[in-house]
Amino acid sequence: MLESPVAHVDLAVLDDNYRIVREHVAPGVATMAMVKADGYGHGLEAVAKRLAAAGSEWFGVASPGEALALRAAGVRSNVLLLSPIMDPGLITRLCDLDVALVATDEASVRRYLAADLPQSLRLHVKVDTGMGRLGLPPAAAAGVAEAVARAPGLELEALWTHFRDSDGPERGTTVWQIERFVEALDAAAARGLQVPLRHACNSAGILAYPEAHFDLVRPGILLYGYAPSAEFAGAEPRVRPSMRLSAPVTFVKRVPAGTSVSYGQLWTSSADTTLATVRIGYADGYPRMLTGKAWASLNGARCPIVGRVCMDQLIVDASTAAGVEPGDRVTLWGGDGPSADELASQLGTVAYEFITRVMPRVEREYLG
Repeated sequence: MLESPVAHVDLAVLDDNYRIVREHVAPGVATMAMVKADGYGHGLEAVAKRLAAAGSEWFGVASPGEALALRAAGVRSNVLLLSPIMDPGLITRLCDLDVALVATDEASVRRYLAADLPQSLRLHVKVDTGMGRLGLPPAAAAGVAEAVARAPGLELEALWTHFRDSDGPERGTTVWQIERFVEALDAAAARGLQVPLRHACNSAGILAYPEAHFDLVRPGILLYGYAPSAEFAGAEPRVRPSMRLSAPVTFVKRVPAGTSVSYGQLWTSSADTTLATVRIGYADGYPRMLTGKAWASLNGARCPIVGRVCMDQLIVDASTAAGVEPGDRVTLWGGDGPSADELASQLGTVAYEFITRVMPRVEREYLG
């Protein structure tokens, strides 16, 4: 482990974040924890097992492989695969494992009906209230929901939608989406349909739109300790990042003024400088675009990253760090290092992108 980058994941912090999220939700509302993208980079299996123990009744995934991995790991909780599936054999396999799928239009329902279904296939009918990626217009959703409810071998388990701007400062769009979703729910009720679950809220929706919690909420980034956006930075200050990314120093040297390092000679020392080479790079998930824009923590000191970030290595100016030696650990984000939010702001992106891009060759160490 000392030779490799490590994502240190504190599962006790994950527990705390889950409890804090649940404080915003009524007791009768279920939770679907988002564990797609390898548990937002934290490790799919470990995160799901911990959140299941904490009380999450559902898990949301984006790919068949993630759903299969949860079942292979022994996770027996409800799982919703958020992307439509077209392969008949895969539909059969997922149905056999009791994974709920999404119905996005009439064609998707026909595909599910044509597959060899070993048991009743649970479907969540997607209502497109404005996101524009997947789903049916509110006026058409009730008809497809009725087709699902009446089809042999299919089970209408939910109607759901997704907000496009709930993490923004302006409320009008989300209120409009909620109204459109309610129109679809009312149309389904007018057809005599009993819909067990209605869900719409992501992390921002949980915080800002309690009227849209319905029967189930889908927290994501809040569980991992980050606000959904800058506008929500102070909305729930108790959540804490559950990941710290570190990597080892592999080489230390003292260089005179006028020394250039790394590709392109983008940085040149202005004085005698102690440099430390660190075993992490963009192939591990540390963005190349942070060249010249970031710092890391080394032996308690704030050390600028100098020169081009390479595929497997980067260099820090360790002049202010005491007694640096190979084997010392550098914190790239989390802990006493910068937050993923701070780094993301340097690139005009979001913390989601940083934590989900931590690559498989980065070891995971679970604490708590």
